[in-house]
Amino acid sequence: MARPPKAAPAPVLPSSPAAALAAYGRVEPKLLELGPEDLVTVYVEVPRAVSSVLSALPHLRELRDEIVRDLPNHPIEMLDELEDFALAAWYADLLYSTPANELDTKKLADEAGTLREGLLVAAEALAYRNLLDKQRVADIRKGKGHTDLASDLIALAELFRGSWDKVRAKTAVEDAELERAADLGVRLLAALAAKPGKGSSAAPKITDAADRRARAISLVAKAYEECRRAVAYLRWHDGGDGELAPSLLQKPRGRRPNAEKAAAAAASGAPSEAPAKLPADEASASADEASADASGALSSPEPANDAAPVVSA
Repeated sequence: MARPPKAAPAPVLPSSPAAALAAYGRVEPKLLELGPEDLVTVYVEVPRAVSSVLSALPHLRELRDEIVRDLPNHPIEMLDELEDFALAAWYADLLYSTPANELDTKKLADEAGTLREGLLVAAEALAYRNLLDKQRVADIRKGKGHTDLASDLIALAELFRGSWDKVRAKTAVEDAELERAADLGVRLLAALAAKPGKGSSAAPKITDAADRRARAISLVAKAYEECRRAVAYLRWHDGGDGELAPSLLQKPRGRRPNAEKAAAAAASGAPSEAPAKLPADEASASADEASADASGALSSPEPANDAAPVVSA
């Protein structure tokens, strides 16, 4: 009997940029260990890949004990660290995708300082009436320096959001200000991280943004693939990977441009319709794609969830 179509899961994205920065710090030693042969081609945009992984985490964690019991040789640390890997990839993508003209630390800090003070004054008024946590507001007020300034904006946005239904009618703070605070805090963190040694003790050791992003997305994609294989084995008779999204390492079916379109795009210098290849040399990646179909990787009985990785050496 054919299985009923799966409902698309609600998108899940990182809720705390500060948590993503902390996760990157924990993950970077593993990124430094990766060589060119460890980088892979991922066929979806990084935010979408991260969303897929974070959406799958609850289901994967429910199966952790079963994986440990029935697959004793499975690298369970891939599951245990998967959230950190995903958040680190999101942060690395942020640094990669932030335009250079948005990395002016002084300009960002000037706007951030003004916005922080306005939000703090409003937060203190609400805390005085016990509508916000007094200690959290006091801790934010203690912040000094550019790194704290960025983190303070993110913390203020999260503080207001956490009690927004309760306080929105009692404050002059507007929704747009909270959105700007979260975005500005992230941009300032990106600016500081892009300039190692200039105000950010958390600056990544991998200074090339493209290399950092390629390593981070490769790490999370390969870890997620290991988790998908474990679930495919455990749930093989129930339809393979069940609740999980398709592999991040497989080119989506039905989206491959024909040869004429690809040649025309290459000749004109226009962006192709093929998904971006994050890691390495485009020519070698293309060659690897051509040979990947014969990899023999474990696949689910459901064709659309076939998990054949394409590795770019």
